[in-house]
Amino acid sequence: MKKLFSVIFIVLFLPFDLVAQQAFTVSGTIQDENKIALPFSMVYIESLKVSTTTDKEGRYQLMSVPIGKYELSARMIGYQSQSQSLTVTQNLVVDFTLSEESKGLEEVVITGRNQAVELFRSAQAVTVVETQAARLQTADLGEVIAQVQGVNVRRSGGLGSNTRFSLNGLTDHQVRFFLDGIPLDFMGYSFGIANVPVNLVDRVEIYKGVVPVRFGADALGGAVNLVSPKSFFNTSGAASYQVGSFGTHRATIDMQHQSSSSGFFIQSSAFLDAARNNYDIDVEVPDERGRLSEITVPRFHDDYLAWGVNAEAGWRDLKWAAQLSLSFFANQYTRDIQHNNVMTIPYGEVNSKVANYGGLLRWQNEWKSRLSLEVTSGYSYRQTSFQDTSIYFYNWFGERLRDDDGSLRIRPSGGEITFLPSDRRVWDDNYYARLLMKYSLNDNHQIRFSLAPTLVARTGDELRQVDPNAFDPLTSQRDVLTIISGVEYGWNSSDEKLENITFAKSYFQSLRAEEPIPGTVDGIQNRDRQSHDFGFGNSLRFHLNDQWILKASYEWATRLPRPREIFGDAVLIFDNLSLEPERSHNANLELNYQQSTPAHSDWSAGITGFLRQADNLIVLLGNDEVFQYQNVFTATSQGVEAVVGWTSTNDRLSLKTNATYQDFRNASDKGPFGFFDGDRIPNRPYLFANGAARYVWPTPFYKHDQISFFASTRYVHQFFRSWESAGRRDTKQVIPSQFVQNAGFTYKFPLGNFLTACTGEVQNISNVQIFDFFGVQRPGRSFFFKITTQL
Repeated sequence: MKKLFSVIFIVLFLPFDLVAQQAFTVSGTIQDENKIALPFSMVYIESLKVSTTTDKEGRYQLMSVPIGKYELSARMIGYQSQSQSLTVTQNLVVDFTLSEESKGLEEVVITGRNQAVELFRSAQAVTVVETQAARLQTADLGEVIAQVQGVNVRRSGGLGSNTRFSLNGLTDHQVRFFLDGIPLDFMGYSFGIANVPVNLVDRVEIYKGVVPVRFGADALGGAVNLVSPKSFFNTSGAASYQVGSFGTHRATIDMQHQSSSSGFFIQSSAFLDAARNNYDIDVEVPDERGRLSEITVPRFHDDYLAWGVNAEAGWRDLKWAAQLSLSFFANQYTRDIQHNNVMTIPYGEVNSKVANYGGLLRWQNEWKSRLSLEVTSGYSYRQTSFQDTSIYFYNWFGERLRDDDGSLRIRPSGGEITFLPSDRRVWDDNYYARLLMKYSLNDNHQIRFSLAPTLVARTGDELRQVDPNAFDPLTSQRDVLTIISGVEYGWNSSDEKLENITFAKSYFQSLRAEEPIPGTVDGIQNRDRQSHDFGFGNSLRFHLNDQWILKASYEWATRLPRPREIFGDAVLIFDNLSLEPERSHNANLELNYQQSTPAHSDWSAGITGFLRQADNLIVLLGNDEVFQYQNVFTATSQGVEAVVGWTSTNDRLSLKTNATYQDFRNASDKGPFGFFDGDRIPNRPYLFANGAARYVWPTPFYKHDQISFFASTRYVHQFFRSWESAGRRDTKQVIPSQFVQNAGFTYKFPLGNFLTACTGEVQNISNVQIFDFFGVQRPGRSFFFKITTQL
């Protein structure tokens, strides 16, 4: 298997006998006659149909401009436009000084599109969340994404706890996660998307049900792509520090630098998160007679510590490469495990740790604006540790239990979860590669091809093996080779009213594994197997007019089991070497409205109907302590989501609300869940809504300062934590409806050459009880303060 992967790896890096057309960068600044920077000015080359806007310092950059003569233009509302002729044979710096228009001149409105707008107006079923405002607030990335229609992000506790991300009903590994198009696991963030620092993310792209070929990935419910901030100017950077309730501390720093002459760039980032998570919870404890009574106690064994560093360096706009870069990362998190999955048994010493190290090599180029090629290859090493060796029992007060004679109650062999001691180490070697190719037949026809092989090799060791002569499954070598390939044809009409994307995908997986033979002490059997599946889909977009967009998309999707599902997580999830792929019919029908004119307030609205008809679903099953992924049933998720937004004419006040209804039901009339045919899938909300408001007060004290006030709400309707048909109706386990409010303010002001912001925020203002999956209680009212500074 490794030989096969090596062959694929080498093929991706075969030299290409192509002659590239050299391209360069045109950059500069735009100021007014008083030398004051003009942010959000538009700079463009009409003949190339390329444009950009200036940043807050009035700087701009146009990349990959081929050799030739052009007219470079700059425009800004209220200023006279300017154009300069230039001949591009090297990197150029071109500055503009714009003069104010005379009052009698007619106002000219120039609008440009950023990447988020381009995605919104494309045929893809995607929702884009820009995080410029969120990076100044204290909410984490999970809370930011949870404000999107159709999305649920639930936790088993506070910061650093396990998260469950749900998209239109499908959840866990059925949704794939990426950072700049690379799978999140191969970028070192194996501890969940919700725990990625929001300050290291520029925007979030949420693809619902239909996943573009360029990601080179299999998914059933969709995909989430985090886009990191990128600066193409000389030097920039930002830092933040947050402190809050329950011993929470979060810090981030990122810096970028690029040489305008050589094209060399370097960027790096780092983060540190720590939390005690000692918030109050309501639990039941026995009294002297053994009768249970409810009390409120602080959590006592739920510390979380995580850190990470990332660095990338390389060159842009070389003769033979638009970009060549090498990046490295290292991160680690340590987490205490406080209780079992339904919060009925406390633990006092169980903990887990994950460490990631790796690197990534990228090369991309473009030839005559027709053919572009991108090759990425990387390696990461992950070590997972799990320790459960305590010989003591603990109560909810964090005390070791004692017998009637006052002596400490001792476990015979140790181990709080499985009553057997465990000290595990699991090592994963992860190899990743991806080839992306795009060829433009002309301005209206494009073909894309992707090939993405991955290899995960796992081994491990149980250091507290009860029987040293017995076979330890962790020590066996287990490999999973996955190859996802796809081809896509995109067509756009000349008037850009109609766009269609048709694609097909191939899914190949090869598993090599060993496991003990039942009934023997040291007998071993091979469980090697292979699978090969195909899928296809189509996305269509039609502009009814300038305000209305109609989209329709469909994919016959396949998702291959992830290594974590097959081999377990070395903590509380056991292996299952017999898992089969999932398949689903995914369909979306979407209608969007957007009105944005300078003289009127802005309106946006959208409504989407969706269908997910899934077969052979992989579900996490188990008891209160340990779990295993299994193929169990067929299910159908259908529903509707809607969103409405409004911004005042002066851009000071903005309001937004959305709601989602999803009917996710078991469609299996046979097998272990046949008795529950027609029931809603348990432990998943089916009706929820969000609301957000923001008011901006410009220059309250000084010329360049600003105060913004913000508030958000979230409502989750009650839902069942078990099957609806199980037991009598009056004894069902119901997670009650929840309505949570958050509010805060941000004050931004210049401090020398730095733009500084201070934020204060209170979450869960009314201090209501919040419950996530399996009824685990979340934190109550909490207070946070954050300071952010940007260069």
